[in-house]
Amino acid sequence: MKVYGHPLSINVQKVMWLIEELDLSIALEEVDIRHSHRDAQAIAERCPMQQTPVLEDGPNSVWESHTILRYLVACYGNKMWYPDCAFQRSCYERWMDWCLSSFQPVIKRALFSSASDHPHAMSSQAMSSQAMSSQAMSSRDMSSREKALEQCRYHLERIDEVLAEQKYLASDRITLADIAIGSLIHSLHNEASLTLPPNISRWYQQLADLPGYQRWIMQAESTLPA
Repeated sequence: MKVYGHPLSINVQKVMWLIEELDLSIALEEVDIRHSHRDAQAIAERCPMQQTPVLEDGPNSVWESHTILRYLVACYGNKMWYPDCAFQRSCYERWMDWCLSSFQPVIKRALFSSASDHPHAMSSQAMSSQAMSSQAMSSRDMSSREKALEQCRYHLERIDEVLAEQKYLASDRITLADIAIGSLIHSLHNEASLTLPPNISRWYQQLADLPGYQRWIMQAESTLPA
């Protein structure tokens, strides 16, 4: 088996962290589809959306990070990771879906939003107009980022309330809910504009003690939003 992706991608990091938790021997084949045409072609052959991560398991290619997480625990996890009861599985799956639909997009806007490109050489009048436009764009970017940070704080408060009642997100032991959402918390922990609530801080420290979390999440030099 092999995983194709870049180690700085948060979605790749999630998958590799789970692989270490499951004690599987699956190598990461580093690819850079943003800058390498050859890598992009290789991924296009395995994923119609031309995105990573992609898990190659024999003749089967599995893509979408949370689908890969589900696939790995269904095929190679024990009952702790993949219980027989559909409702018990739904307890972590709802968190995974919420993460992709609500939490991760907000974090992307809050931490990875960027201002518009600088203007190219032009007349002084055009540059003045462009400068005013850039200032307005920068103001809008800042406003969007502040709104996203407020949404992050709201989401963190809701997560904190859940963690006040139990050790992990879906139960008193680690599940895919913690893999999916815990992968994002390190970036928030390092964000000066945010303070993690107390129960999340306690949960984060539990995750930070795990060798797989240290290797794939904490020791990454930086993290890309996708």
